[in-house]
Amino acid sequence: CADMEAEAADAVLALTDIADDGLFMEVKSEFAKSVVTGLLKINGTTVGAVANRTVRFDDEGEAAEKFEPVLTVDGAEKAAEFVNFCDAFEIPVLTLTNVSGFAASAYDETHLAKAAALTYAFANATVPKVNVIIGEAYGSAYVAMNSKAVGADMTYAWPSASIGMMDAASAAKIMYADEISAASDKTAFIDEKAASYAELQSGAAQAAQRGYVDVIISPESVRKQLVYAFEMLY
Repeated sequence: CADMEAEAADAVLALTDIADDGLFMEVKSEFAKSVVTGLLKINGTTVGAVANRTVRFDDEGEAAEKFEPVLTVDGAEKAAEFVNFCDAFEIPVLTLTNVSGFAASAYDETHLAKAAALTYAFANATVPKVNVIIGEAYGSAYVAMNSKAVGADMTYAWPSASIGMMDAASAAKIMYADEISAASDKTAFIDEKAASYAELQSGAAQAAQRGYVDVIISPESVRKQLVYAFEMLY
């Protein structure tokens, strides 16, 4: 998985790289494209995968579509149905997580309650569940994406991952609202406080210290670690 970090934006590529013989079968590829669902084998074991996607590359390697790192209602429903399918047939579930929150469109806001189906699906599933945080993991959207809070058996994170209630800049604006209004250079002040917050609160190491992450792994070791994880969980 030497190119895993470069491929992470398009989960189809990342999951293909993880899979035995490079074979990943995507399910519902044309619906809610910011969430990828599908089946692969890892060391001979059939595994269901749910992943966030920010870019869809075409056959020439060009970015055909781009998506925000947010969870839409349609994406949550798509993922929930797939997790329920995997649980019914005793297929373990892998998630690749990169999500900063829920989508804020009018449709998503008025149907947000439906997104709870994903949280329930992961919490209710009794099959082995492994989560790899490959980017951002913020707030209730991260909770829904197979977090330890809803029962993930193993949670890994890349060293570059960011994990917490919200992104560092938003947290800084809330925590230092009075100071920001009085600062002569507001942008520089926010950047400074956001960097400090990220270092102390949002890093993968800090999440591991708090028990939100079990192991910090390098991108190139993902497949090897998943082989160990699913063998252990079986």
